[in-house]
Amino acid sequence: MAVFTLACIAAAPAHAFIEVETVTAPTRVADPYSSFTITYSLTGSSQLSTAQVRFYLAPSPLETVNRVRMSSRRIQLRQISTGLYLPPSGTQAESFSYATVEPGAQAVLGAAAAACGLQNYYIQVEVDFSSPWGDNSLFGTSKLPDFFFTAGTLSPSTITPGGTVSFTADLYTPCPVSSPSTVGVFLADANYQLLSYIGPISVGTGVGTFPIPSTSITFSTAIAPGTYYLVLAADVNSAISESNENNNTGAFAFQIVASQPLTVQDSASALDSDLPGPVREHIEQYAPTIGFVDGYASLSR
Repeated sequence: MAVFTLACIAAAPAHAFIEVETVTAPTRVADPYSSFTITYSLTGSSQLSTAQVRFYLAPSPLETVNRVRMSSRRIQLRQISTGLYLPPSGTQAESFSYATVEPGAQAVLGAAAAACGLQNYYIQVEVDFSSPWGDNSLFGTSKLPDFFFTAGTLSPSTITPGGTVSFTADLYTPCPVSSPSTVGVFLADANYQLLSYIGPISVGTGVGTFPIPSTSITFSTAIAPGTYYLVLAADVNSAISESNENNNTGAFAFQIVASQPLTVQDSASALDSDLPGPVREHIEQYAPTIGFVDGYASLSR
């Protein structure tokens, strides 16, 4: 019995498994939501007629912890005369897209699409329980800053001539700015026609939300009653190259009345970032040379 067992062991292959031989990923995937294709080849042998091939996004070629699976499929192996099975010969191709990969990989691709800079990931191929191997790709694009207002409040929303309003605002950019810029504060009439450039507010460098602290505007006693807009224009002097130059404005509506209001004195006006296009165009054309106009308002911090 002992001799028979030894003979069987000797006749069995000492080392039979399928492993990854090569992986080639695209150098760049500019749009992580689009489809991309990798090629790979396998080597080795197996006592089984099929093998499970898995594909991952990983931070390094051999990483097995901090990685996410894109997809998995079973492949058919080809039998040879020795009774073993070999992987498909030559180079194999596999295509992926955001819509077809697993949810974890979708989250990674979505984050790469939103990121401000290129994201480096290795596309791994792993067969059964052999070691994975991967090749790296750069996902996404290098994005410019994009200023837009996310919130703000002006109070009170109704004053008499000579009164004062105060406002705050949050200016946001998802990608960093490396040089300072200026928020211009304008006065416009009920039809968004600019009446005055009230003054500038400096904005620093960085990324995320730039809170504009409470800023007061005192109006002339000679200003006519009516509906007005206090318009804010980010990067008013076009000092920053942005991915979208058409979303930099916001406006507060307020009223100037002839007599002192009693019931609405403490009301507030929210910042509206959805201004008509002509307002933005007029500011862009006029802001670099516009001067202070006497008789309307003055800005203080």
